[in-house]
Amino acid sequence: MKRFIIFFLYIFCLLSGLSAQLKPPKLIISIVIDELDNDQLLLLQSSFSDKGINRIAHDGFRFMSAISHDIAGYPGTRMTSLYSGMTVAEHGIIGEQWYNYNKERFDGKISFNDPNSLKDAQNYNMARTLGDYLKSFYGPKAGVAAISINTPWMIHTLGYNADYFFTLNSETGQFYEVLDDKEIAWVNEFNSRYSTVNYLSRQWGPLNDITSYTEFRYLDEKSRPDFRNFLYDMNDGGTFRKVAASPYGNSLLRDFIVAFLVNSKFGQDDIPDLLSVCFTTRSFTDVGNSILPAEKEDMLLRIDAEIASLIDFFDIEFGRKNYLIMLTSGASPPPDKSSFGKQGVTTGYFDGNKSMSLLNLYLMALHKQGKWVLGFNDGMIYLNRNLIEKEGLSLKEMQDSVSLFMHEFSGVAKALPLYDYQLNTHCDENINKNLFVRRTGDILISLHPGWQTTVTELGSRQIGTSGFQNLPFMFFGWNTEKGAWFDNIDAINLIPLLIKTIGLSHPKSFQNENVRVFK
Repeated sequence: MKRFIIFFLYIFCLLSGLSAQLKPPKLIISIVIDELDNDQLLLLQSSFSDKGINRIAHDGFRFMSAISHDIAGYPGTRMTSLYSGMTVAEHGIIGEQWYNYNKERFDGKISFNDPNSLKDAQNYNMARTLGDYLKSFYGPKAGVAAISINTPWMIHTLGYNADYFFTLNSETGQFYEVLDDKEIAWVNEFNSRYSTVNYLSRQWGPLNDITSYTEFRYLDEKSRPDFRNFLYDMNDGGTFRKVAASPYGNSLLRDFIVAFLVNSKFGQDDIPDLLSVCFTTRSFTDVGNSILPAEKEDMLLRIDAEIASLIDFFDIEFGRKNYLIMLTSGASPPPDKSSFGKQGVTTGYFDGNKSMSLLNLYLMALHKQGKWVLGFNDGMIYLNRNLIEKEGLSLKEMQDSVSLFMHEFSGVAKALPLYDYQLNTHCDENINKNLFVRRTGDILISLHPGWQTTVTELGSRQIGTSGFQNLPFMFFGWNTEKGAWFDNIDAINLIPLLIKTIGLSHPKSFQNENVRVFK
């Protein structure tokens, strides 16, 4: 009997310890800062307060070299890879859009003006994301939501069965729910209350002395007297477009995040909820391509203050041990052209649309009149395979011909025909990770360092380091160890690590057992 009691107590203690170990955070908050990189964080470390981003970095766990192997410049591809822990070859979001040869149209393009396109985007993803794992295990009581200003690609953070996706209407300045367009009383109250704040009459000037900003300090003495001391009006013909692409848009976002958490049940029970939010650093101004333009630095300094106030709110509302913050970036900023050489030689823009027009003329000269090129998206050239087949031409030979022609364009480092890559799994490993056969194009374009494609409305921009991009990533809060990891680590390992720490199953294993992120 005594042995039985001892055995029972042992099992009870073991199960109690296991239960405590697997107790998840009440709230997971993913903070995405669009167009942020580690260089900017390093430059601004001394300018940030100790209560915002620096607090997350110092008191949390920071990955100094999390590598994104996504070739696509589309932020939605990065979000899908991060949140699913899968490669592009597995989840299928190869870029902003892709050509569907069966339906003879481009699929994938999303817009806040087309809610159906956002719902379709949820189903285009072939892999489950963090929110799906939570809902699969905990059921519908696990909430999943996203809030952003002008980034529809945040839809890729939500998974298949999201509860909410809020955004700001940049015309009216009103927040609304995107997926179901349902009336929510507290949202109407928020919009009514904040409509009394006349953002349109405000101006945006530097938070600090302009001479303290990185862009100014990097100028030579002759250029400094002519440097701008900016002051921008917010009124854009009565719309909120400028407000949405300014620090005031991020302030509105911060206030709405607090209102959402106060009025929803997120973080109020022991079942984990996921909230993803996106702050923007893309201002409405043309700020050029220095390592850190003054307007972007100003927006980051103000975002730091917004994050600091949110952390204070989280501490009071939930308690630090009950919430987990993940901080990362949505897209990589443009390359710093100020440190490169003459325009058009070692730096510049690759204009996909103009290049495709020239390519189509070239192919018509070789063959016959027709639309031989269907489009160029996220580094992929799509050829008219139906026309190629109709004319009795070889797709492989056509790809080879186009590849040779594209190497004549300035900025193009490689133009790879993908015929063999789609059929041969022993080719370049990184390219294979980025090919989803049913959606992949015919030619893959990569650029020289310092070069970039023209940016699209959704923020897609190929750069010379696409496919090997270092992005910021930090954990802070619930059970997080204090520390940093300096060696390269594949970014798609980070969410699977979290999922398994919570106690759930993920098909990918974390490769480096020496990284101790959570207690």
